[in-house]
Amino acid sequence: MKLQQLRYFVAVYEEGSVTSGATRAHATQSGLSMQIKDLEEQFGGPLFERSAKGVVPTEMGRRFYGYATQILRGVSEATQAMKAMQGEISGSVKAGLMPTFTRSVLPPALIQFSDEYPLVQTSVLEAYSAQLTRDVVQGLLDFAVVPAPASGEDTRIRYHLMGSDPEFLVSAPGGEHLTPVDLAKIGPLKLVLPGPDNARRAKIDAYLQTHSIEVAAILELDAMLGTLELVAHSDWKTILPGILCSADKGGEVRQLNPIVGGPSHVDYVMIEPKAASLSPAAQIFAEKLQQELDRQLVWHQNI
Repeated sequence: MKLQQLRYFVAVYEEGSVTSGATRAHATQSGLSMQIKDLEEQFGGPLFERSAKGVVPTEMGRRFYGYATQILRGVSEATQAMKAMQGEISGSVKAGLMPTFTRSVLPPALIQFSDEYPLVQTSVLEAYSAQLTRDVVQGLLDFAVVPAPASGEDTRIRYHLMGSDPEFLVSAPGGEHLTPVDLAKIGPLKLVLPGPDNARRAKIDAYLQTHSIEVAAILELDAMLGTLELVAHSDWKTILPGILCSADKGGEVRQLNPIVGGPSHVDYVMIEPKAASLSPAAQIFAEKLQQELDRQLVWHQNI
């Protein structure tokens, strides 16, 4: 059994297709198929059920996936540990962050990281959870930070809880800043909300419905900076995580109000490929983000 065979198998398993697996693994479809067939001959049984729609792992395939990702991750960890022994941290980091993090947590963390590790080339992609998850699975990102999935974790990636964050009603100044509000008593509301693909939207919709909150209109806007500017200069309101609101804790530009019995906390998780480990540089950058998140979560705890 060769490591390349394990990588090919994992690519096909996670993509659900020989064609897509070959593209991801930078291999020819015939060559990849041959390696998978060789594995099946070694094990004496099929790893996948094949059809015109793609492949589905057999029970043997599902069992082997756990071993294969464990082996590949171990090799990756060993490789990264040996590289770290060479001395100064260098290389590259490709991270994906949700807009909440790019506005609040990223700037101070990135400044500190860049100052301390000038030889590391850092690339940050801002996107929502669906795209970031796809990019992590495909190996395009070392890791990403996203809201915890509302239902079922993706078995192709590893999750690490980073922290939980209550949400605030955000509006233009003019009321009692930082005073808790009951949304059922201040309606009808004109709300700017993210689209249905955003992980937070389903929770907000469920909260509005179960608490019989009167809503006059909903404007869907998947643009965080646009949302912030809109609510600052109109009678539209929005619901946002606490750390995203930390820059407005003074209340001069936007008013913040904790929500009585509000939508559940946003749980932030770091995700990474199941079969790979973070490089020393990526691990340090992730730690910087965690430290800054911890610092920013403190400000609203005593409200």
